[in-house]
Amino acid sequence: MWATILSVVAISATVVNFLFTQWRTDRREVDKWRRDELLRLVSSMLALSSQREAELSADLSSLEAEGRASPDDSDPWALTRQMKIVVQQILLLDESLSQQANKICLVHVESETGYYPDQNPYNDTGQLLPDRDRLEKAHHELVATFRSNAWRRSRVFGRSRSI
Repeated sequence: MWATILSVVAISATVVNFLFTQWRTDRREVDKWRRDELLRLVSSMLALSSQREAELSADLSSLEAEGRASPDDSDPWALTRQMKIVVQQILLLDESLSQQANKICLVHVESETGYYPDQNPYNDTGQLLPDRDRLEKAHHELVATFRSNAWRRSRVFGRSRSI
């Protein structure tokens, strides 16, 4: 009789242990996927923002005869639209990161909002250039928020792990 009870308890403990281990492994994999996806999206946001700013700066340098122009297929409006899409993707995973990414997007959108075609190509291109200081600050805030959120989410049962 006692052997049967002990066997049932042992089997139950084994099943509970297996289910808990499986649940924890699944949760860890989802957390890892989420961190990896946020890293990819944040990197994409920073790359698009930097690319738009660099291409516009290159066009201005070219107009000043000091450098090479951006590629012919360069389109600052398309890059801004892509940034808006990335902001929405980040929002699906993390609201605070989405708010920081949106600040970057807004710096670029504001530079396009006041745009009016100008006969002088230098003035025409210069209108689209974002405020470099605000953009740099927004980039640093996004990176800081990512680092803060990633560290906070990597804590497991009181132990902290760095990414």
